[in-house]
Amino acid sequence: MMKPTSVLNQWQHQSALLLLLFILLLPQIVTADNSKEIVSTVAETHPVMPTVHVEAVRVAPTTGMTIIDREMIEALPMRNGSINEVIGIVPGIQYSEESLNSSTAGEITPPVISISGSRYYDNNFTIEGISNNNSLDPAFMKTSDASKLPGHSQMHFLSPEVIEQITVYNSNIPAKFGGFIGGQINTEIINPTSDFWGKINYRMTNDNWTSFHIDPTDQEDFDHSNNLSMQPEFKKQQFGFILNTPLKLGTNLITSYQQQYAEIPLQHLGGVSTQTRKQETFLAKLEHELSSQSNISVTALYTPSSSQYFGPYNSGTSDHKNSDYEIDSENYSILAQVEKELSNSQLSFTLGYTGQKNRRDAQENRFAWSSATDSVDWSNTTYAYEGGMGDLETGQDQLSVKTEVTVDDINWGETIHIFGLGAEANYANKYYKRPQTNYYYNGPRIDNSIVCDPEDLACIDNEQYLYKRTKYSQADTDVEIADISVFIQDSILWKRLEIVPGIRISYDDYSENINYAPRFAASLDLFGNQWTTLFIGRNRYYSGTLLTHALYEDIIVIKQEREDNTSDWIDVANRPTTFLYKDGEIKTPYSDELTAGIIQKVLGGNLKFQYIKKSNKDELARGKITNPGEPDIYIFNNLGRSEHKSYQLSWQRSWMNHFLEINVTWQETTTSHEGYFDSLDEEDTAETIWYEGKEIYYYEVPRTDFNRPFVANLIYVAQLPYGITFTNTTKYRGAYWRHWLARDEDNNLIRQPSIINPEQSDPFVYEKVKSNRSIYFDWRFSWKSAEVLDQSVLLSLDILNVFNRKMKYGYDSGNYGYNYELGRQIWAGVEWHF
Repeated sequence: MMKPTSVLNQWQHQSALLLLLFILLLPQIVTADNSKEIVSTVAETHPVMPTVHVEAVRVAPTTGMTIIDREMIEALPMRNGSINEVIGIVPGIQYSEESLNSSTAGEITPPVISISGSRYYDNNFTIEGISNNNSLDPAFMKTSDASKLPGHSQMHFLSPEVIEQITVYNSNIPAKFGGFIGGQINTEIINPTSDFWGKINYRMTNDNWTSFHIDPTDQEDFDHSNNLSMQPEFKKQQFGFILNTPLKLGTNLITSYQQQYAEIPLQHLGGVSTQTRKQETFLAKLEHELSSQSNISVTALYTPSSSQYFGPYNSGTSDHKNSDYEIDSENYSILAQVEKELSNSQLSFTLGYTGQKNRRDAQENRFAWSSATDSVDWSNTTYAYEGGMGDLETGQDQLSVKTEVTVDDINWGETIHIFGLGAEANYANKYYKRPQTNYYYNGPRIDNSIVCDPEDLACIDNEQYLYKRTKYSQADTDVEIADISVFIQDSILWKRLEIVPGIRISYDDYSENINYAPRFAASLDLFGNQWTTLFIGRNRYYSGTLLTHALYEDIIVIKQEREDNTSDWIDVANRPTTFLYKDGEIKTPYSDELTAGIIQKVLGGNLKFQYIKKSNKDELARGKITNPGEPDIYIFNNLGRSEHKSYQLSWQRSWMNHFLEINVTWQETTTSHEGYFDSLDEEDTAETIWYEGKEIYYYEVPRTDFNRPFVANLIYVAQLPYGITFTNTTKYRGAYWRHWLARDEDNNLIRQPSIINPEQSDPFVYEKVKSNRSIYFDWRFSWKSAEVLDQSVLLSLDILNVFNRKMKYGYDSGNYGYNYELGRQIWAGVEWHF
């Protein structure tokens, strides 16, 4: 799969490797000259905005950074518990409209998120600086596709129990971060300490503690569901332990096991069968103090998950016999990090290995029989389905190395510089496998006199045979990719002004693109007392390399038929339904960002206003090449584009035992397509429509998901007497609008002549459909007992959607009812600390 490398590209490789070698050797250069006098600390020279609970953490206002510490994580009310749920309190973050679907309350997969208008797979998730992104097929969510496995934007689904801190960047992101056009989210694992302690935790909910809101037209199907899209019953449990063990002076170890488990009973073949979901977190982290100026830490992380399903594979179809299948994922990481304090600088070096294995275990073949014969007695519809979709495997292994040097307080004239540079290199191998050829047989023919060949799977003696089938050929695809990136950034302090120029340069040997991502931010302490701070930024970000198309190159799907049960199978059309290959000229998608704002101390807290404008270009979409008599060929192209703008206002204050934050975001995002799997050709980019009485280009229509124009959060935490803590989070999401093809009284699509291009076909008319606003109050009560012999108990109660509001989203398509968000749900938990 690797491309031939030209002389120029070889020179680029060599130059990049030399630059990486220079940066790796830089600490020796820095250490050799210690003549610079340290005049002040970083905290003293930076304009500061304190976080709420970790007062020692200081944040430069030039970054759009939010820190959520351990204390806040423990205080927040949660559903399933995940990083994505925790960071929902940050301005500029939106969830999918499906994230709170009342019909699927038994699921435990974390919701996907959009940051500053990005798609959910365009963010960069890291764990202690090492990538936690899933680049196999992060936008594909279906569990029942013949040729694909469900994906997610992340590999590890970490339990909040093992998280020390989450740092979210939504704008003005420093040059040391790359591989995204959305936001940056870094997670720090809990650190071992020098004393012995531990915790055992348990938490649960079920359908009896949950109120469902279901459209009346769907209620009967919901109550007697045989389909995972409707889950009237479920049980969820979370449990685990954490154990901190000091081994010897300067060496400490923390270990943890956490599990989340769900049971979902559904109607199946005249009885009840239970589908299950399980996610686990195994953690071990060792820290050793090499000297008073240096330490090393090693983190081992293993997060397997498994889900058990059965047919029907599609909503509305009958029960499937022998259709049980299981989808498993194994994700593992080993991270080693060395940190060293030098006389005027800090050095960090991180080495990481991350692996991922996904697989589906299922019956080899699937059949669609006629239910009109005696032996096919498990269906009350025309067709009776049997079997499965066959085994599949995908995975990746990645080796990462990262180094960073920060040089403090270099005095040049009247300026003070905090200088940082670093490099990162990754090598990854990704694969896709279908171990054996599988078939989907259909087209039943009734024949009471038929005699079947014993090896003919698609035939029943004296009843019927199937004369059509779809062949899914055995496949084995391997893709390798190596990438390197370097960055340099300088924080220049002059009187009341801070200027932060920087640049990040990245290259990978698959796309062979060299990407230059300049970063610039500046802030001004207006009166020199940190009372009023103005800030601006102008930045470019490049996305990571998505290899979905390359992995699916060997998926070949062929339609076959036979004359009768004694005839050979003949190819009807060799037309692969998914055959993607990479265009050699494809570019790396990028985002240009402009931001400006002000931070003002008011009413004892910090008021921040920020404007963000992003323009995304060269986004990936799917094009198609059609030649008569030839298979359709699908390719990735760079025809996608998006525009985003938002205004964010937040205010927070801490006093005594109270914390209060209010933040509001107004945003609008337009896009040419919803994701890389959407079709988009040259003619599509010039397509116009009529919308709200105006002719506009289709890409100017507001995005249909992750795009509530107005979102507000209120977070209040109070530590009350007698060990009681109360937390309220209120999320208000304003009404939003979808667009839908308009029809006349005879149900015909409406067209109207074009003004922009009269020669084109008359554009379609779209009507604006309003979806409802929603408001959620989520509460958490916790009580911690007094310590007795260094032991205590903590009881918790999470009440979600406290007032059981019935909130509609989406629209009625005419065939199904409206969707509703989940009603009130209660979680109860207990922890034993020792």
